[in-house]
Amino acid sequence: MELKHKLKINLEKIYSSKLIKEDIVVIDSVLPNKEAVGPRNSDLIEFAKKLSNFRYYTMYPMKPGNKAWYSHTYGMTQEQFNKKLGDYEKMYPETRGKIKFLSSKKRYQINLAYTYFLAETYTLLPFLEKNKVPFVFLLNPGGAFGINNKSSDKMLSEVLSSKFFRKVIVNQEYCQEYLIENKLCSPQDIIYDFSGSAQFKQADVVTKKLYKKDKQTFDLCFVAAKYSPKGIDKGYDLFIAAAKQLVKHLPDVRFHVVGGFDESEINVSKIADSIKFYGYLSPLELPDFYASMDIYMSPSRPFKLYKGGFDGFPLSAGAMYCGVCGFNTDELHLNREFKSDELVIIRAQVNDIVEKVKYYYSNLDELYVISRKGQKRAQFFYDIEKHIDGRIRLFRKLSQIYK
Repeated sequence: MELKHKLKINLEKIYSSKLIKEDIVVIDSVLPNKEAVGPRNSDLIEFAKKLSNFRYYTMYPMKPGNKAWYSHTYGMTQEQFNKKLGDYEKMYPETRGKIKFLSSKKRYQINLAYTYFLAETYTLLPFLEKNKVPFVFLLNPGGAFGINNKSSDKMLSEVLSSKFFRKVIVNQEYCQEYLIENKLCSPQDIIYDFSGSAQFKQADVVTKKLYKKDKQTFDLCFVAAKYSPKGIDKGYDLFIAAAKQLVKHLPDVRFHVVGGFDESEINVSKIADSIKFYGYLSPLELPDFYASMDIYMSPSRPFKLYKGGFDGFPLSAGAMYCGVCGFNTDELHLNREFKSDELVIIRAQVNDIVEKVKYYYSNLDELYVISRKGQKRAQFFYDIEKHIDGRIRLFRKLSQIYK
């Protein structure tokens, strides 16, 4: 055999040996991670249990394309991945062997990929197209998706027009309407699923502690990552301002802050004895935490973080699932599923927040009726078994069609 021919065969073997073949995968940027990352964490655990051939891939650091209004990278280095993986697999042993690092030096043959958010999917698009990977993605509010944001629309157009795009899942009718009205996507390629994110199972829920019966404090919590100074997009400033008013009237009220905020963000010296900061709690810790809470406060505001940026509704879903009464703003009138006796709608105004907290503090029976009804409704919508089974049916269908 000629030397040239032998070299060609050897090179082909080396190249083909780098081809990674997978069936169904999730490609994401945040796991493994010790911090609470909510539903994505639950998705991984359940997919790992139910799909024997499932893999979760962590993005290597990727820069977005030129249509993005942001410039930061998504993903992590191999060193960061290796450092976090061991601790994560100890917390969730059922994921052992399911999480892999996506390598820029290897080729992949994947039947179907599932991704989250516009920003990550757009940033990942060159990889998906280079490796000819069919994909479906979850278009949650946030993640660089903005209403009437020209950059966001251009990113969406590029993702949704890719020949490897298969379906987009939305968990707000508002998002579905926006895609259709702006001719960004054909209606038949949109899947509306209000339970687009589910975090807990009923077995996770801890028996609720009631004020004056099981505990002597009336407890309000604020749970959010920090994305802006003073957390104005999530309404952290409103929460603290309301807390400063409420301590004057309710001596046994207590405030609890979970996530990216601490006492240095806004001066809380006047309520120092009534407020506690926890940092991030893991998903495993949240049910115990919520068991002692009476109100989950979510005074979020749209269009504060970036042009057209907004949060989904309700941000209190996980807490409601655990029996906490959700107090939510709804500036964009996103609520299409919850009734008025299943949660409390608040305005993004300190006075309105204060007055409604004071009212339900004095009318505990009404508060706990709303808590129970809201819990029942949340557990119906955010049934993780139903959610995951639906995803798996979709994935299998799409992966077989485009195999």
